[in-house]
Amino acid sequence: MVDKVLSEGRMHKSFLLTFEHGPSHQPDKSFHDQPNWENHSRFSDKLFLQGKITMYGPLLNESKVIVVAIGKNESSLRNLFKDDPFIKNGVLTLTHVDEWELHLNPEHIEE
Repeated sequence: MVDKVLSEGRMHKSFLLTFEHGPSHQPDKSFHDQPNWENHSRFSDKLFLQGKITMYGPLLNESKVIVVAIGKNESSLRNLFKDDPFIKNGVLTLTHVDEWELHLNPEHIEE
């Protein structure tokens, strides 16, 4: 398994997070047109720049949002995303947090 050591020196694992439409999601609008999109986008970009998420985006049909995150455990990731404006305002709901064992490691590649 590929773990990541963050600045605190603790080992962190990879997780696959699944978000689904919440009670405030407006089905006639795309994610970019949902209320609080700008704040949600800034929140997500900040997590990316901090190395807490590595990939983030909706499925093509926008039925779900998939996130690859780095964290200590499920509880720490749920806590991290509780301040996402889309979560706080009910546009999305975090439905699954699954630890993900990655099998690709760039450190093993010889040049």
